[in-house]
Amino acid sequence: MKMNALHTLFILGAISFGQIAFSQGGLAFEPEASIITSIKPSAPATKPTSVRFHKRFPQLFTGYAIEIAASTYPMDRANPIFQQFGNVLYDKLAEGGYSYLIMANFSSKESALEFVNNVVKPKAEHAKLIQYNEGNRKVIRE
Repeated sequence: MKMNALHTLFILGAISFGQIAFSQGGLAFEPEASIITSIKPSAPATKPTSVRFHKRFPQLFTGYAIEIAASTYPMDRANPIFQQFGNVLYDKLAEGGYSYLIMANFSSKESALEFVNNVVKPKAEHAKLIQYNEGNRKVIRE
């Protein structure tokens, strides 16, 4: 019985010592000031680049989308066209090639065309309105 009491007392003492030691900033660590002064300055920070990863367009989408670019091969993510639009998705076309799209939530074809002509085309000259019906695409002409 004495051994269990002694053992419990030892454990409680160790826990108390640990709490006191670490609440005082840690006995085993250097003071913060010496850590900060020991860090050597690195090279000046460069301007962060925005890398946009394109996600695949939903296969059974129904609604309108705006094609901002199209190409035979996958386009480089650093292409300037992708810096002008957010949330660009890609669609691998059945006939070959890639279509880069932004989804549009419009109630009518007319309002979607107006948006494409007034907002998107000044930034992406070859932009087109595409209507999807369960994944089947159809280019909307004016």
